[in-house]
Amino acid sequence: MVKTNILLFPALCLAVSGCGAPDTQMATFVSDDGTVRFQHPANLQPTADFKGRALLQSGWRVVWNGEEVGNGQGIARLTLPARAADGSAISEIVQVGHSRDPAVVASCTSYGLSSGNGMRLPDSAINGHNWTAYTSSDAGMSQSVKAVNYRLVHHDTCYSMDRISYAVRAAKAADDAWDEPQAGQAIDAVLASVQILDAPRH
Repeated sequence: MVKTNILLFPALCLAVSGCGAPDTQMATFVSDDGTVRFQHPANLQPTADFKGRALLQSGWRVVWNGEEVGNGQGIARLTLPARAADGSAISEIVQVGHSRDPAVVASCTSYGLSSGNGMRLPDSAINGHNWTAYTSSDAGMSQSVKAVNYRLVHHDTCYSMDRISYAVRAAKAADDAWDEPQAGQAIDAVLASVQILDAPRH
């Protein structure tokens, strides 16, 4: 569910063209069950397509040890095409998913997050919740991926939030792609707006 609003979002204004104007259009995404909400540019639409790439496993959360992602549901993914300094293509991505499977919840904050190129980060406080955080990366075939992976257990639900930068050095960025720092800043601002809420009472 996407609700379009007219509002100012200062962190995102640093990256969105023309964002200094007071009539900047933003949208608020709310998951179908009402437990996940975030803000994003109205012209950058969330998708439920969690397909993979050569170095990125498909599914509702990122894992780095070759295991299956486990039973869960992808809630939303946003992808912003960007241009590296050398003109090659980068995708700046944030995705959110969740699972209520007891086995997934039991290992939520550690499963699939250890790798040879990864490490545990300090917990990250985002809108009232302390997320367990890891960083990892991989490279090959003129492609590279780096990510910060956030995990949270709240009300017997495992929430995943993955902030991904996926570079394809052999591909040329589109002419209208944003510069990498601007695109990364915009996606970081979306991540910073993510709220995990209690399910509405009926």
